[in-house]
Amino acid sequence: MAVDVRHHRHFVSRRGQVLRELAEEYGGVAVSFPRTGANSQRVTLKGAKDCAEAAKRRIQEIVEDLESQVSVEVAVPQRYHRAVMGPKGCRIQLITREHEVQIKFPERDDGAAGITREAGQEAPAQENGEVSPEAEFVALKCDIITIAGRAEKCELAKAALLALVPITEDVEVSYELHRYIIGQKGSGIRKMMEEYEARVNIWVPQPEKQLDVIKVTGLVANMERAKQGLLDRVKEVQAEQADRDVIVILGYERNVEEASRAIGQLVAEWQEMVSREVRLDPRTHARIIGARGKAIRKLMEEFKVDIRFPQPGSDEPDKVAVTGLPEAVDNAADHLLNLEEEYMLSVTETETLAAYMKPPSRYGGGGGAGGDDGSGGPAKGFVVLDAPWNAAGNKAPDMSSAEDFPTFGMGVAPKQASAWGPKKF
Repeated sequence: MAVDVRHHRHFVSRRGQVLRELAEEYGGVAVSFPRTGANSQRVTLKGAKDCAEAAKRRIQEIVEDLESQVSVEVAVPQRYHRAVMGPKGCRIQLITREHEVQIKFPERDDGAAGITREAGQEAPAQENGEVSPEAEFVALKCDIITIAGRAEKCELAKAALLALVPITEDVEVSYELHRYIIGQKGSGIRKMMEEYEARVNIWVPQPEKQLDVIKVTGLVANMERAKQGLLDRVKEVQAEQADRDVIVILGYERNVEEASRAIGQLVAEWQEMVSREVRLDPRTHARIIGARGKAIRKLMEEFKVDIRFPQPGSDEPDKVAVTGLPEAVDNAADHLLNLEEEYMLSVTETETLAAYMKPPSRYGGGGGAGGDDGSGGPAKGFVVLDAPWNAAGNKAPDMSSAEDFPTFGMGVAPKQASAWGPKKF
């Protein structure tokens, strides 16, 4: 039989896998193709007549399939290719066997990972370890997956391939509940994933955006389960918040009633509390606070208020906050202002005394032996005129000069012997 040369490779590739399958299926028929480069279409079949005829028909069917093959391109973001292939390519192998097609993935382009799909701009910020779902996808060469086979089978394989691509859906969740959904260090999301066994990624917007939405990315088969799990968690958080407004008291009836009245009174007081800002000179803060805060604690206990002083380096160092019942806040604020007035007198006196006690500057005012030249300028203080260190040049003296140091320049005069002989003492 004759088989077009361009189809020979399909039969002999993979160490003759197709030929071995034909031999096993049709009673050991031996199929011989011409050598590579012979440019011959003649194919020889050896075996039983019925088996050879059946093998011939099968070869013709394969050739018809090859001639009717088309290529379909599927655009899938490169970051999802590994998820689509599955462990060791098991998902792709299943699709190729089931739909009798060939699937080819592009070469991985690591450089495209840091570039957005629009004119080479930088990629959008990553959040929760995944690229933001808000990024618009524009297919590149490294994103194109090629499917080869019959047209109808390629479409089925394409649908099966797209079913393996994660999709992103929005779940409406109030911004105030986001931190409860995430949990400490993401423990809430991990627990939900383990409970519902859904292989999805949950993307929570940055806090400064204050968006009432959470994006869920995963396979179509897992999305409904994951979304339902997220909504159930939202209901649980809302129920927990509702329970936080209820206090349960257990005990004897009389004690419960007394405790209830006491709690109600405390709540009423807290609801009536106000906060007032008082401006106090920062120089008086230390004296108002006292040693180790003893004075301010006594003041807060006396007026039953809370007093907060600004932190060092604050933009408003004189701002003091007083919180409590309105009447107590007013009394405490008046008392603080009185203390400020009292302490400011002491501070002013101390600063004035320090100014008088301050020693005169070398070039500033003050008395001294300089006298008053009537110029009205600042006094120069005590001045030594014609001092050796003020001489022109101010050079070190010549130690060998007989003029400056007469005894140094001359040798030591020998002692003359006394006419009465050497001294005994």
